Amino acid sequence: LAKAPQTIHNEVKRGQVRQQVRQGKYEQVYSADFAQKAYQNNRKRSVKQVSLTKELKEKMTHYIKQKYSPEIMVKTKGVNIPISTIYY
Repeated sequence: LAKAPQTIHNEVKRGQVRQQVRQGKYEQVYSADFAQKAYQNNRKRSVKQVSLTKELKEKMTHYIKQKYSPEIMVKTKGVNIPISTIYY
């Protein structure tokens, strides 16, 4: 598979679901669809959400119109967000 053993272990663990085999008997099986959904949900929650207020957007727009670079906005003008967010 050309992946680290821990990566494979995590994937199998993430994709395990309980499936009924017979009346009253269950077993753990792997479901790729369940694993993919779990991965996407975990990934969505792991990304920090940046909250841009209306005031901050107006401030950034003002400085952009004044031809300030994003680096200058962050370092000297009190815009407290990551530079990559401004570029985005």
